[in-house]
Parts: sequence; C-alpha cells; structure tokens
Amino acid sequence: MSRFPLSRRGFLRAAGITLALPWLEAFDGAKGAAPPPARCVFTFVPNGVNMWEWHPTAAGADYELTPPLKALSAVRERLTVFSGMRHLKCAGGHGEMALWLTGNPEHGGEKGAVRPNTQSIDQRIASAIGGATRFPSLVVGSMGGIITISFNQDGKPVMSEHNLTTIFNDLMGLDGAGRLAHRASILDAVAGQAATLRRDLGRTDERKVDEFLDSVRSVERRVQSDLAWKDAPKPTIDRDQLALSSDPYKGKESTAYADTMFDLIVLALRMDQTRVVSFCTTCSEGPGALKDLPGGPRNWHGTGHGTGDETPDKKPKEFAVLSEYDAWWAERLARFLGKLGEVNEGDGDLLHRTAVLFGSGMSWPASHRNDNLPLILAGGERLGFKQGRHVVFNGQPKPVPTNPDTVKIAPLPKDAVSMSCLLRTIAERMGVPAEGFGESRRVLSELLA
Repeated sequence: MSRFPLSRRGFLRAAGITLALPWLEAFDGAKGAAPPPARCVFTFVPNGVNMWEWHPTAAGADYELTPPLKALSAVRERLTVFSGMRHLKCAGGHGEMALWLTGNPEHGGEKGAVRPNTQSIDQRIASAIGGATRFPSLVVGSMGGIITISFNQDGKPVMSEHNLTTIFNDLMGLDGAGRLAHRASILDAVAGQAATLRRDLGRTDERKVDEFLDSVRSVERRVQSDLAWKDAPKPTIDRDQLALSSDPYKGKESTAYADTMFDLIVLALRMDQTRVVSFCTTCSEGPGALKDLPGGPRNWHGTGHGTGDETPDKKPKEFAVLSEYDAWWAERLARFLGKLGEVNEGDGDLLHRTAVLFGSGMSWPASHRNDNLPLILAGGERLGFKQGRHVVFNGQPKPVPTNPDTVKIAPLPKDAVSMSCLLRTIAERMGVPAEGFGESRRVLSELLA
C-alpha cells in the first residue's frame, strides 16, 4: 500500500494550485545599456469591412487614405496598408478567428473543423522569448474565454481575459502579490508530497510525476522572481484615468472599453510585463461585445450579411453602417498608435520597436470570403520595417460584381504570397525563426528597409 496519504484527485487539486498562477514569469527589470526589446501586438477585428471603400487605389508611398482610414492620417507614415493578402488555402467564414494567426487550412472550415489547431504565431513568438518577462504573452478580448485568436503549441485555445480591472490588477501586482510567499510555501509542500508518492510508482507514472516536479520547480522559480519583482519600482498609474468598469456590451461604453484595453496594452509593453499581445476584439458570428456603436444598437454581423455584396447604391444603409464601424475601429487604432508613439524609449519611441498588426480574417462580410483581407501593419521601424506605403501582393484585386456565388476569382500566381508569409516576417523580425509556419514560403523582403 502506498505510504502517500493524498488521493490522486487531491494531488491534481494541489497541482492546480501550484500551476494556475498566470502572472508568474521571470521578470528582468535591469536593462542596462542593452537596446529596448522587440515587441508585437496582434489586433483582430472580425466580419470584414466595406470592401467598396477600404483599400487604396494607388500603390506605393503616394497612396491616399480611403474614407474609413482617414483617422489614421496623423500616423500615416508609420503604417503600411495591404492589398491582395490572404491565407491561400484556408476557408473563409466564421472560422476566421482560428485561422488568422495560424494559417492552418485544416482547421475552422465551415464544413467541419479539424481539431486541435496548430500553434498561432503569437504563441510561437511567446514560446521563444516569453521567459524574459512576467507574462510570456498577454491574450485579451472583449468577450474572454475561448473567443480567442491564440493557440498554444498543442493547438489548444489560449483563453483570453476580458475584465479590464483584472488585467490592470495583474499588471500592477494588485491581485495577490502579498500572498506570493504563502504560495511559495504551498509549492514546497506539494513538491515534497509528490517526491514521496514517486517512490511507490512504476516507471510510467514515475515519469509523469517527474514531469510534474519539473513544473513545480519551474513555478517555484517564477514565484521567487515575482517576490523580487514585487518590491521593484513601478510607474505611478492613476487608475481613475482608466475606464476599468466599462461594459463592452453597452454601446455607449464601447469606445471607453476599447480605448482602455489599448491603454492597458500600452501599460503592459511600457512596463515590459510582456512583449507579445493578442487582442481578439469580439466574436465573428451573432451578437456579442463591441458590436453596438455608441450612437445606438446596430447588428454588425447581421448588417454585413444584409449587404449581400451588392453595390453600395443598392444597399446604402447597410454599407453606411459598415463604413461607420470601419472608421470607428480606425479611430481606435490611431489613438493606440499615438499612445505608443508618446512613450520615449532609447533612440525612439515605444512604437519604433513594436510591430502592430491590425485587421480581419474576412474581406466581404456577406459571402465571408477571405480574399484581399483588410490588413494594416504599423510601427516596428527599429525592427527593420519600412512604413508609409500601400503594398500590393498577388495583383491588385478589384471589387467584385454582385452575385458572389457566380463570381470567379482570378487564379493566384505561382509565386502567390500568403498571410502566413507576413506572420513569419513579423516573427523573424522579433528574432524568432518561423520557417515552415502555416503556408509561408518566404520572408517578405518587400516590407523591410
């Protein structure tokens, strides 16, 4: 009979205590003379855009911002607008959240998804560099939980956090920093119990316990790092200036919620709490958070379906609503980029070393196609990105006629560029090799200075 008195259920419960500490990660506050770190932010907005207005006409540096993008005029020289970008083999539709950062053609199709997914690019980057910060990555979204664009190395969804107060408290160490020493003692106790259990097990179970002990030792190191971080100097933040109680389901509070989430992302990067952020703004289908504009309730998803991909003269009200949403999100992005640009850092500002990818996994909302995705890449000039342009890949797609079911999309060229190439390029500018990621064939030299 085992000398270990704890049941397996109790042992797993103890493991849950030790391992469910999401904020515990090594924190290196000493920068010295080293250059500021590279960072990346991925912001996903579902359901596509008003495709009759979004994409600029002229390519290169002399393009004009289209009406939905006018709010970005102040940061125009610090961003690139894309045309012709897509995941080559991925299906369109509501599976866009699962595909946007993975480029996995076997997952998320409307005729049956294959699970698990493959690892998303943000988590690939986080796996490589996340040990340098308290949080390997920050995964957030207005709806939280499985409404996420992030997938771990096993292809399982990384749950997103939606509560602004929780995120703020996590970043500022207000969610239990005073109990860290107690948690460390719990880890010590469970490690001792596990070692006792190990002596009574066969090789297979012994190996499992060894894996558990490795996890415990890892978390112990993180706890000790957090104990040291707890007493480190931190910036003074006036939480009253943050609308932490904003409700993303109330249209009149949508702007405050989205802006506050972006403010918290700036805070996380500024404090070097993480260097990888993913923001899944809301879900793709049905009702949800951030789907009612401040001016009054609107059915964003339903309105997109209602356009039927007709010409704007046939569906003026529906397309007007889409344009209003597009412009509203451009305003949020412009404000966020401006905030990053206000933080001085080294020989530049925070945006100089932060690559920000913004966009959708659909293009035309009614037919849910994913050709010619609306995408913007901003910042990251110190990472080697050349900004201030409209870059066209795979030819310049034109607006399609009505009746999308009968439309024949022009075949892609043999050297077609996938969005996976863009994601790979971001990863490699972050210092993380990503050859073979998704459908990628190469690094996009066209984007580099």
